[in-house]
Amino acid sequence: MAEQSASGPALHCYECGFEAAAGEAWERVDHPTLGSITRCPECGTTNVHTTG
Repeated sequence: MAEQSASGPALHCYECGFEAAAGEAWERVDHPTLGSITRCPECGTTNVHTTG
């Protein structure tokens, strides 16, 4: 089970299963219409969700 750290809730990648606290290992990318979105540092997908 994922633990939440002081830096915020954990995020989980639907594609590869990578999990880390929000803001720690996650990358941010700019999307032309959506703005800044979170990207998995392991597989590069933006298909992530908050756990907990």
